[in-house]
Amino acid sequence: MASDAIAMGFDVRATSANRYVGTVQQLWRYPVSSLGGERLSRLAITGGGVHGDREYVLVDVATGEVAAPETTPRWRRCVLLAARSLQSHQVLVSSANWEFKVGDAALDQAVSEFMGFPCGIRRVGSSDDPSSLNGHYAPRYEISPLHVLTTSNLASLQAAVPDSAVDVRRFRPNLVIDSIELEDTWVGDKLETGSYSGTVIEATKRCGMTMIAQPGVDEDPDVLRAVVRGRGRRFGVYADVTREGGVCVGDAVYVAASELSN
Repeated sequence: MASDAIAMGFDVRATSANRYVGTVQQLWRYPVSSLGGERLSRLAITGGGVHGDREYVLVDVATGEVAAPETTPRWRRCVLLAARSLQSHQVLVSSANWEFKVGDAALDQAVSEFMGFPCGIRRVGSSDDPSSLNGHYAPRYEISPLHVLTTSNLASLQAAVPDSAVDVRRFRPNLVIDSIELEDTWVGDKLETGSYSGTVIEATKRCGMTMIAQPGVDEDPDVLRAVVRGRGRRFGVYADVTREGGVCVGDAVYVAASELSN
């Protein structure tokens, strides 16, 4: 699908001395942090990141604890759940056996039964205690708006662990770029695709999420071990947003050295 970048008045190829590095292969959004996400053909990127991304969290309604499957074993089952957004902006959460809209009382009950303790899906910034000034549910991650991976880096990791499934879902990116280059060489550079523009700010430190089982993906600690031992725990990059815009699968991707990296 072609981007609407030119229709919106942007042509990234003409904005700077950009170098073509590949095309957008996959786009992902995760309406509920820690749950499975949705693969899309187009993303709208705002100043805060992908529109509709990680707007909700899974919480223990008794304690207010936000799900952390990468560190706390009792939360690991949540990765078997998935979330997707409707055109009406409502969010659906599903297991293999049920699906409910966020806000339905039946959803909290279903999630609680699935997890084995009282749970609920809550909007980031909300609170179950209207009188609380400090008990609002915080976002899981505030490092950067976007997470980016390249196919070359995925292939390189797969070669290091040939008996493991290096599935892109283990790493929860927003953009997967089909490129022969490694994204960690772009740190400090300008990144442009579609009508979006930003800067690659740092390499991504990986955590236990990479080894947790998901539908169709077995638990596998060898994936994380390979990233830790061979890559200093870093795999993928984070990027910020300097120009909001739309990105579509198939859009060309460009990088250019920023003034800071010269």
